[in-house]
Amino acid sequence: MMKDFSQGISALLLSLILVLVTGVSPSAAAGILRVLVKEDNSSKMSVAVTQPSTLQAQGQPSRRLDPGQWYTLPLTSTYRIIPSNNGLVQVGSHLYPGEIELRAWNNKAIAVNVLSLEEYLRSVVPSEMPASWHMDALMAQAVAARSYAVNTQRQRKWGDAPYDLVSDTRDQVYKGFYRYDTATGQAIALIHSRSDQAVASTAGYMLRPGFKGYYRARLPRNWISWGGGYMPVSDGQHLDQEMTQQMAQSGWNWVQILSWWYRDQPIQNN
Repeated sequence: MMKDFSQGISALLLSLILVLVTGVSPSAAAGILRVLVKEDNSSKMSVAVTQPSTLQAQGQPSRRLDPGQWYTLPLTSTYRIIPSNNGLVQVGSHLYPGEIELRAWNNKAIAVNVLSLEEYLRSVVPSEMPASWHMDALMAQAVAARSYAVNTQRQRKWGDAPYDLVSDTRDQVYKGFYRYDTATGQAIALIHSRSDQAVASTAGYMLRPGFKGYYRARLPRNWISWGGGYMPVSDGQHLDQEMTQQMAQSGWNWVQILSWWYRDQPIQNN
């Protein structure tokens, strides 16, 4: 696997430069999230980096990590990996922006991605809704996902765990920026310019305070007469993603879509 990683890293770095330069600036972030991205029953974990990185550990001097190789760390301490030059950290087959924290927790080895809210959304939006869908649907999804993330963090859903969200459907699907395919030696992008645009265009917008903004691919539908046709009844709590796409295609903008499903307009937090 190390040979495949070394062969593919140059092509990966070139593609990373293009995406990171044109993406959402970290300075636009509204906050920092801690996302659980991996856990297993081992007492160690392996990582790799795409740029020179600093490894910090409690009670130990800092150490440099270089691209092109794997580092296996025994989790007898809490580690923090801090990349330089917008580098990514690979855990398993996925590459993540921001920083990675490794530690033992509840008799498991865990990896936590520490990153800005807006970087997190760049991966969540295309993971939860096809990036090819209508821009207003993607923008509505971005606001719903932002509201869910912020309020899940504030409400401490995971109690005293050293993370705010998990990266699967127990919260929102978050896959990082790339998936490394060892068979081909290629990095597959998990972010997209269209969903990046939706995130950037709605920066700062959330649903009303404390409101998570749940959503599903398809909700049970009861219909009411509306504008000479029929619309699904909203419960005020959930967004129907399939119907949101149809609404956007029919001319509804993202604010109207959110107002229909959540019975309130989004608010911009400065």
